[in-house]
Amino acid sequence: MRFTVEAWQRLAAPIVLGGQGIYKVLYTSKYILDRALEIAELRLETEDALREWREMRRRGRVHVKLDHAEYVDLGRVVEVRNV
Repeated sequence: MRFTVEAWQRLAAPIVLGGQGIYKVLYTSKYILDRALEIAELRLETEDALREWREMRRRGRVHVKLDHAEYVDLGRVVEVRNV
């Protein structure tokens, strides 16, 4: 499949790197992209992790811990907690 980007749009608030980067490519959903504050939040994939993240986000800021310290796209979600 080939996509053509007609225009780039800025997010209302930039997503903070949180000490991590992206090695190659990172896929996410528009829903999570619009609500993420840190880049690790973009890595939520399972329904359980997403449900847990939504509940915690209602209570405040959320920290997502991955099993890869440097690159978000190479890690899996280990823990989701409020900060």
